[in-house]
Amino acid sequence: MSYGAPERKEEVVPFLRNVLAGKNVPPERLDAAAEKYDELERRTGRFSPLNEECRRLLAGISKELNEHGPKLDVYWGNLHWQPFLDETVAEMSANGVRRAVCFATSAFDSPQGNRRYADALETARRKIGPAAPILDKLPLPFAHPLFIEAQADRLLSALALVLLDNPFNGRQGDDVRILFAAHAIPERDAAKSQYISQLHDTCRAVIDKVGTFSYELVFQSRSGRPSEPWTGPDIKDRVRELATDDRYRSIVVSPIGFFCENFETLWDLDHEVGKLCNAANLGFARAAAVGASPKICRMIRKLVTDATAQVSNRF
Repeated sequence: MSYGAPERKEEVVPFLRNVLAGKNVPPERLDAAAEKYDELERRTGRFSPLNEECRRLLAGISKELNEHGPKLDVYWGNLHWQPFLDETVAEMSANGVRRAVCFATSAFDSPQGNRRYADALETARRKIGPAAPILDKLPLPFAHPLFIEAQADRLLSALALVLLDNPFNGRQGDDVRILFAAHAIPERDAAKSQYISQLHDTCRAVIDKVGTFSYELVFQSRSGRPSEPWTGPDIKDRVRELATDDRYRSIVVSPIGFFCENFETLWDLDHEVGKLCNAANLGFARAAAVGASPKICRMIRKLVTDATAQVSNRF
């Protein structure tokens, strides 16, 4: 299960309307968001890599299951764009699926991420009625050893870029600041979940794998009313502050809170944060999201294996 994303110009506005359904959003805000997608397409040749990432994830999981078992059919459904989750669950029911384990591309606990998928699964089942398959959501992977290793692998690749460009005279990481970026959420929602503590735990575990670098957790992509408190600090504010700190010559950003590459990693990080670093004469590198890396596909297969074994043991 994933969020969904537009892949062609004519899909952008309908997708944004799906995302903002039920919210009183002024037309000019919708137009401004659509213009960002257009600008991203002009810069990168695509509107969002998310669906492409999900196709790779689908292929990687299928390969893992076929080679190592259990041999299961794999389906894909999105919250806000095709293939829609409720249509996928209906297809599964029509194909005779009676039980499924469900993995969401959301590694941490938050109402905007993990819990939204759980609610969407229940909604899909209610639409089908008694013939709906039982849908068991897999555990969040934020602490899974393979998730930590995959994050560390991506971060090490990014660190290598800035360290090769800016040697630090043998003092490991003295002039590099790592910013672990996650999606901002309202503070009232953060207070009701383990989102922040899970992020901090995962950041520490990744740093333990890569070495003694200076790091912090920051947030990005906030929306909502300006008067409403959201989780911080904001990544762009921190980059501006770090630009005035003589200790640092390079910023390395790890999108720890984003499972796959998407509009927000390309626009908010590569474009906006990258532009800030360039203007401040700071070195900049961005680690890739873990996405469909081999360790992640192996991790999902292990989660599926554990879940199906538990179900088998109950019968």
